[in-house]
Amino acid sequence: MDEITLTIDGKEIKAHNGDTVLEAAHRAGIEIPTLCAHPALEPYGGCRLCIVQIEAMRGLPPSCTTPATDGMVVHTKTDEIIETRREILKLMLSGHTSSCLVCSDRELCEKYRPRPFKTGKATRCTFCSNRDRCELRMVADQCDINDLDLPIIYKDLDLERYDPFMDRDYNLCILCGRCVRICEKIHKKGVIDFVNRGKDARVGTAFNRPHTESDCRFCGACIDICPTGTLTDRYAKWRGTPERTLDSTCPLCPHGCSIRLKIHEGKIIGSGMIDFSREARICAVGRFMLPQLLDNPSRILSHQLRVQDGLIKAAYRDALAKASEMLGAHPGERFALIAHEASSREDLYVMERFTREVMKSSNFAVARSDDHTLVIEPNSVLEKIQDGTVTALYSTGPFLDGGILKKLGCIILADMFPSEMQKEADVVFAVTAPTETEGSFLNGAGEVKHLVAASAPPEGVVADWKIPCDIAGSMGYGELEYPSVEDVNKQLNTRGIAEKVPKLPEPSPLDDVTAIPRFFRGHKISDVICAVKSLYPEDEMVTSEVELEEGPLPEEDSGRPFRILEKSEIVPNTHLIIVHAPVIAETCQPGQFVIAMVNEKSERIPYTISDFDREQGTITLVTLEVGRSSREMASTITGQHLAHVTGPLGTPVEVKNYGTVLCAGGCYGVAAIYPIARAMKEAGNRVICVQEASNRFLLHWEEKVCAVSDEHIIVTKDGSAGIKGGIQDVVEMLVERDERIDQSYIIGCTFMMMLVTEVTKKSGIPTLTAMNPIMVDGTGMCGACRVSVGDTTKFACVDGPFLDGLKINWIELMQRQAAFTYEEVEALPLEPQQYQVQGHECLCHQP
Repeated sequence: MDEITLTIDGKEIKAHNGDTVLEAAHRAGIEIPTLCAHPALEPYGGCRLCIVQIEAMRGLPPSCTTPATDGMVVHTKTDEIIETRREILKLMLSGHTSSCLVCSDRELCEKYRPRPFKTGKATRCTFCSNRDRCELRMVADQCDINDLDLPIIYKDLDLERYDPFMDRDYNLCILCGRCVRICEKIHKKGVIDFVNRGKDARVGTAFNRPHTESDCRFCGACIDICPTGTLTDRYAKWRGTPERTLDSTCPLCPHGCSIRLKIHEGKIIGSGMIDFSREARICAVGRFMLPQLLDNPSRILSHQLRVQDGLIKAAYRDALAKASEMLGAHPGERFALIAHEASSREDLYVMERFTREVMKSSNFAVARSDDHTLVIEPNSVLEKIQDGTVTALYSTGPFLDGGILKKLGCIILADMFPSEMQKEADVVFAVTAPTETEGSFLNGAGEVKHLVAASAPPEGVVADWKIPCDIAGSMGYGELEYPSVEDVNKQLNTRGIAEKVPKLPEPSPLDDVTAIPRFFRGHKISDVICAVKSLYPEDEMVTSEVELEEGPLPEEDSGRPFRILEKSEIVPNTHLIIVHAPVIAETCQPGQFVIAMVNEKSERIPYTISDFDREQGTITLVTLEVGRSSREMASTITGQHLAHVTGPLGTPVEVKNYGTVLCAGGCYGVAAIYPIARAMKEAGNRVICVQEASNRFLLHWEEKVCAVSDEHIIVTKDGSAGIKGGIQDVVEMLVERDERIDQSYIIGCTFMMMLVTEVTKKSGIPTLTAMNPIMVDGTGMCGACRVSVGDTTKFACVDGPFLDGLKINWIELMQRQAAFTYEEVEALPLEPQQYQVQGHECLCHQP
């Protein structure tokens, strides 16, 4: 390839003939920011961030589309370029949820909150799962964006959750076009494109239909190439940023596609293509399902033995002893072994040797998927089981139904998931997953692909190849002893064993999503991963066409309590619910809370009473979606009945004439301070109310709060409304103007309350802070709301919720709040939400 020479920022560099200026610069280690460009894509020139100055050329051309020529002189960091680039980026950020980028508390916030919140809509970086790998955020830091002086525009688009595996929040989209272009490149026919024009432009499918009704293959390339948090993997999004990757093979179908495993804290949290090429494309199983199979909550994690009353947990050595004893009574053709097609070559080799050499049987078979049904090959093995010739079976999955199993005198099962066959088994071995042991896989093209041990297996589980070896040893057969799987592989390769090449599926799951494998180890994948059902036409999700009517309570519902009279998303990700609960409304006081359950199986969750109307018999709850239970509450609709509401609970605030009272709230806390401020004003106090929000479009209830205030102050992190800063900055301002504050009430996230108490402590302002964010059961029984207040331990739900913020150990409190992060992520729903055909709107009936 011919070389050319050009000068960039005074540095003479070599480039290939045909390179763009951007490619030449990056190859030479010269950084030029860009968001729409990607090495796997053709030049696009959409974001305009990569502009440069080229001597003898007019204007500021984008470097990603400008060919490099011999002798060219390029400047990338002139004052004009830097300023123009910053203005372009500010325009981009004005339509993005960017307040955290210019927040003065950002560094401290990320120190104490190292992981983003598990929210619904990402209204700021702290609420975005892509925060730590967001390219937009990185470029903003490179360009030193510390202020946004343009109007903030929020698109307020619905969060799309009605497809399997992915969430789409196009409020975060910067229209870089990467997803559109990679879809076209890999599949030759893109299923997404730009729709609408101007300010209404966005990415979507034809007629805005769900991806399941388009030609989407769910390869996940669009997610992996997205520079922001617009497109996310529903399973992986809150599990952290991958710390490393390892290339391996997906063994779940004969294609044996190469995959790149993403690993965080020793766990596989995702997988993807090894590169963005058509040849490297993968199907939905390799992209989304494999990680969910490995870390599935229903996975068998202990060996089991049958006793008179059923199966009990057992040590591995005891399971081996029982298996070898039972199999010893069924030698020869009375024994059969059925492996599964996702087995490694090493697994198959050892199991076949065990069948033929140890048990002296020819009945070795493999269960394969054929036209979405399981078949046993050779069929003669199944026939021998059916006619009673086989009396003992070793199986690596539930390949046979209950009727056949009743004929067997001995069943040894090695499996990962519960099944009906497990209930009939005499011995159950818990086994490793495909990515927890080394090995190799023979695909349908006759290629031997490598399987990598990317994560440590759960304690006690055993590899498929090792169990027959250990049973053989327990039966006195020493020829099947291998120190490691590498030794199995070495012998397999040196012996030159003839291996049967599996048949490739037709049509290919790479081209037809309905052709993806439906079984893993004999289990329906849809039984293990609920989201898969929406991919199959015959298992299509039922869409709802029923609308609950607003208005008076129907006569037949007159006996049902806790009807939702009003439900709305008052600002993005903040939901207002007005519930008919006359008994609670009659007795509740400012500062109290209720425990609510959306349905009979929901978790008990505390919600602050943000308002109440004794005459109408209603209470008002305002909540953020930050987890499974709050998502259930956020997904309710007008006319629905909550299963349970208990209250009022907690100690109400003491209402009296203090003098001057400060009531300050952030996020959901804005609504929570309202009844307190109202009561304090009615008691004759001078009331100063402070509302904090990250940005202008998250402000709510300004008029209501202002109506009960003598002074009403708005503060935003990005300065898009009111004062720029936080509540602590307002308190400092009040102190500087010699405002005497006799009592203060602060409600919001623990980080914000900590910052405020640092200021009020210096000024000697009595400060009560609401501990609602750390409560769980609301009764004091679980102990989760323990708070160190000075030298004492208090329980927020029974001693509070308001506790002395000047004495709280905030660092300990935030560390305890993070103790169950992993379990909270595990609890998040992975199934798609229901989708309403009329108008194509998400019903959000279910989480």
